[in-house]
Amino acid sequence: MKKRTGLMILTACLTALMSVSAFASDGDEKVLRLGWGKDIQTMDVHKTTDNYAVPLNIFDRLLEVQLNEDGSTEIVNSIAKEYSVSDDGLTYSFTLRDDVKFCDGTPLTSADVEATFTRMFTLPESVQTDFTTCIKGAQDILDGKTDKLEGIHVIDDYNFEIVLEEPFAGFLSVLATPTCCIMSKANLETAGDDFGVVPEKTIGSGPYMVTEWKTNDSLTLVRNPEYWGEPASAATVVYKVYPEPASMNMAFQNGDIDILDCDFIDAAIVQSVYETAYADQIVMANRLGTYMIILNADVEPLSDVRVRKALQMAINRQGILDQIYGGNGVLVDGIYPAGSIGFSEENQGWLAYDPEGAKALLAEAGYENGFDLEIAVNTSASANMNNMLQIFEQNLKEIGVNASMVNYDEAEYLKIRKNGTLPCFAAVWTLDYNDPSNIIDTFFGSVESTHGRSLNYADTSIMERVIKARAITDETERMAEYAAVEKKIVEEDAAWIPLYSLQHRFVISDKIEHFTPHWAGYGDFSCNNVTMK
Repeated sequence: MKKRTGLMILTACLTALMSVSAFASDGDEKVLRLGWGKDIQTMDVHKTTDNYAVPLNIFDRLLEVQLNEDGSTEIVNSIAKEYSVSDDGLTYSFTLRDDVKFCDGTPLTSADVEATFTRMFTLPESVQTDFTTCIKGAQDILDGKTDKLEGIHVIDDYNFEIVLEEPFAGFLSVLATPTCCIMSKANLETAGDDFGVVPEKTIGSGPYMVTEWKTNDSLTLVRNPEYWGEPASAATVVYKVYPEPASMNMAFQNGDIDILDCDFIDAAIVQSVYETAYADQIVMANRLGTYMIILNADVEPLSDVRVRKALQMAINRQGILDQIYGGNGVLVDGIYPAGSIGFSEENQGWLAYDPEGAKALLAEAGYENGFDLEIAVNTSASANMNNMLQIFEQNLKEIGVNASMVNYDEAEYLKIRKNGTLPCFAAVWTLDYNDPSNIIDTFFGSVESTHGRSLNYADTSIMERVIKARAITDETERMAEYAAVEKKIVEEDAAWIPLYSLQHRFVISDKIEHFTPHWAGYGDFSCNNVTMK
């Protein structure tokens, strides 16, 4: 295949943009209007962990996470036609679809995949290396030893292998994140520093392409005429910046926004206006995050499992969910967020609000008269988090525990937590990739991990099982193991107080027939998942 010059690529893209813009201007073509609270900083996904609206729409990934109607998720093929994993869990073999093209008409091949992953590690400004350093040779690039990614083996234009340093079954989920958007090798070479900044020099193979970006004002997408899948329902997508919640609210009321992200609106307005007058137009999505209260097992009397279980029973979790969040969430009795891969229904329902039972357990442990307990609070915590901890404090006082909230500035808070001495505090973990390993490895993958989070969980045999679970290639067996260690850690050992997973609310206008949010509950989503009337 001949290498196309920068001029050829630019000409092809401009021609496509002109033809699609003309096509989208037809009065019968649908325009989807969306709002942003602030402008994006870049369209280059390797340089951001926040701005995913453009990457999710103009690029493709090898795999995707599909959000089902029941709120569950699963990994499905995208531009990877098929794949297989070796018995040892180290080698991932992929076959690409042979009908995928970038918007300039250039076929997407294995060379583009290799270039994308190599750039992820060689680009000095890259912030997307955390979960892909498992690829063989990635760390050598980051250490400056080489600029060749050893773990990518190109077989031919449509077949390649990715080899890992060690088995990691969650790697498939990593490949389905915005981190792993596949870019055009030729475009990266010709665009240079303009990639991610200039629309016509930032091209992909996804359902849309960018035609215009007016800084701090608006961004316009149009259908990609070379897209390999079904054409998106909306021919044009216009993102408009509304920096003030009131202006965002008025824009939706005036019909200038078709999907309203409630995160940009004052919570009181959401509850008083949208949850009443627009109740039938609200779309919910799990945020794939778990809220919990950490109990430091090295702090007396939290070292007694009976005391930790009593505190689990003492907190009115549903009351908190209803009072602070308007009931927009679900109780979670374990580690993994509701709706995530690995969420175990069998491990739910065991933890009930039972203050009398909590008192009995405290008496059994020798603390019938209660004890003093510090609840650490980060001064940068949200108002909702502070309100939740105030209710928790009151719940503990009702069972005789003299709990008191103590404020720490963020730097001191993080320092004490890392030292393993923070006594009791609230935390939240939102999945970076849709796999149990993302959260359980972080908190219980090693003595260092549990100490650095001020848990000081002591069962090293469970830590060994957590790490070994990464390498289990049979998915049913792997999920069963993750469920088993979750039950041991939270229900039997009461390592923390599980709270809830929240939901993300959107309001759709009368022009929208169907909308599926991003699997992770992001405010950013693929507009290909919107059907307009």
